[in-house]
Amino acid sequence: MKDKIHSSQLLPFAISFGIFMIAAVFGWFKLQYGFNFGDEGWHMTEAWRLTAGDDFFSDHFTSAIKCVTLINSIVFKFYPEITLLGFRELQFFLTIISLLFLSFALYKISNEFWFQPIIFSLFAFTGLDPMGAISNLNYYTYTHMFITLYLAFFIMGLQQQSFLLKRILYVTAGIFLWLISFSLLHMSLVVISVIILFVIIRKLKLESLDFTLKDLCFVLSPVLLLWTIFIGIHGNAFIQNVISSVQWMLTTSTYAAGSLIYINGDTFKYVVITLFFTMAFLWSTKITKTILLMGVLLILAVMMFAVIETDLFGLIAPYYHGYYNGWYSRPMWFGAFLASAYFLFFCYLIFKIVTKKPWSNVELFALVLFISSIITVINSSFFSALGFLTILHSSIPAVAAMACMILSMKAVKKRVYLVQLAILIMFFAPFYYTTAWSDWKFNLFDVAPEQANAEIEIGFGRGIKTNQIYKDLYDWISKTSQAYSNKDDYIISYVSSPMVHMIARRRPALDESFLSFVVFPENYFSKAIEFMKTRGRKPKLVYVFEAMPALVPITLEEPLRVWQDKQFSFPSGDPISQYVLANMTLIDSFPIAEGLSVRCLLDNDSVSRFMGNN
Repeated sequence: MKDKIHSSQLLPFAISFGIFMIAAVFGWFKLQYGFNFGDEGWHMTEAWRLTAGDDFFSDHFTSAIKCVTLINSIVFKFYPEITLLGFRELQFFLTIISLLFLSFALYKISNEFWFQPIIFSLFAFTGLDPMGAISNLNYYTYTHMFITLYLAFFIMGLQQQSFLLKRILYVTAGIFLWLISFSLLHMSLVVISVIILFVIIRKLKLESLDFTLKDLCFVLSPVLLLWTIFIGIHGNAFIQNVISSVQWMLTTSTYAAGSLIYINGDTFKYVVITLFFTMAFLWSTKITKTILLMGVLLILAVMMFAVIETDLFGLIAPYYHGYYNGWYSRPMWFGAFLASAYFLFFCYLIFKIVTKKPWSNVELFALVLFISSIITVINSSFFSALGFLTILHSSIPAVAAMACMILSMKAVKKRVYLVQLAILIMFFAPFYYTTAWSDWKFNLFDVAPEQANAEIEIGFGRGIKTNQIYKDLYDWISKTSQAYSNKDDYIISYVSSPMVHMIARRRPALDESFLSFVVFPENYFSKAIEFMKTRGRKPKLVYVFEAMPALVPITLEEPLRVWQDKQFSFPSGDPISQYVLANMTLIDSFPIAEGLSVRCLLDNDSVSRFMGNN
């Protein structure tokens, strides 16, 4: 009987796996497109500088809240010649590995292997960042990976009968749980998810989930032990840096409580609409005639697709929140879809408690997935400038839970596997396709892939396809940095251009590499200049960008890109510009667009020596 069940899964598995592989091939192909001078450069610079001589705590005011930088620095340490494309490819491989572990855990629950590829196909394309911003390893993507791996090993532990293997799996899950908090300090609250689960199991007397107090201790012990070891080694420096980080966050507009705890009326509209779609879709699965069922579900899927593509035919404004001016509307629909699923599951949980109806095995493990995902979302949404969009950074376990709940429904479970596959495809397709399309079109301030007409050939950016202006700017930065500075020299690049440090392979003179007058208060820069002088980090070169080097789309449907507006005019009265005016001399410039250029300034002492030698 078991062999017959497995053989009946082969065709739907082949279709499901085929879709996954197509998504993975295009996802791999996508990695080479798009160069970013801002956020991606920041994540890379902050890790690389630790291998070039900087100290994680003493050379940066706010490093302790994002220890994930230490993980990336290990990659640079063991592979010094890794490129930007290499980091993206590493992220791709880690995504696939995470999906494999969770897929195996889901197989152990359901004894079914056909549905995992289709529900995870989106992530084969987008990687760990379905928002579509950065296909690289950063504190968002690491958190997504670690929550996925934690749940995979935790679920395998729940299923394991061997006492020894169960404990090993729980300890491994605990290590990944610690890594979540290690990646981003404020994500430490995710640890309570396993405690909440333990309480729910006890209160609801879910005897099918064999999770004892000793098991809980095995999961939590690595968290306590690893933090004890880390603080024991870096105690005073770590604590002082945490205090400094909190003080800085409380003084910035970007991270003020009022901007973080952000409820947008349009966000609520997104969630309500996806909630109606989800309810209508699930209710329609009760239709007994297969052809009629497929027709109704197809109509619902097409209608949802049209709503996403047109923002409800123009009745809902594109998603705006701070920095993100409508560019992430499609991923926002996917996030709202997940939020509606969380709401429905919460209602289902209350229904189960009130009616005291038994839980199926698959429902119980969906409970495990949902609880951890919901706690992660609540934690990240309130402490991130991304706001509601952070819901996407725990979407892998969320869609796994959603699939488990759908496949456990009596109306769905009794149907043949091919029909179940069709149901899953139509349920997820409107959100998966539009999210993937958005990820393809928006390369975070570069041209769309079909417009990329140049390839970077040297240095850290080698192999990246971009536009000709970016390539020429990259080559100019590389040339000037090599001509006027040495590898142990410091430089400053502002505003919002940390990737310059990776192009030049020069450490930042200031504590921070992402210098933005929008994010940081002026007294921060005064403190940074004093830090620079005290620590003997005098810059040899300064690159001045009056605006972030960023090509901004008007709409993703149109190829037109415009340059980011100026953030300041040089010379300026800010502390950095005042230092530059007093100590540096303009030696070169690079025109980007009309009225917009990049200046390269050399330290006055070096100018004298350079002129003397020439």
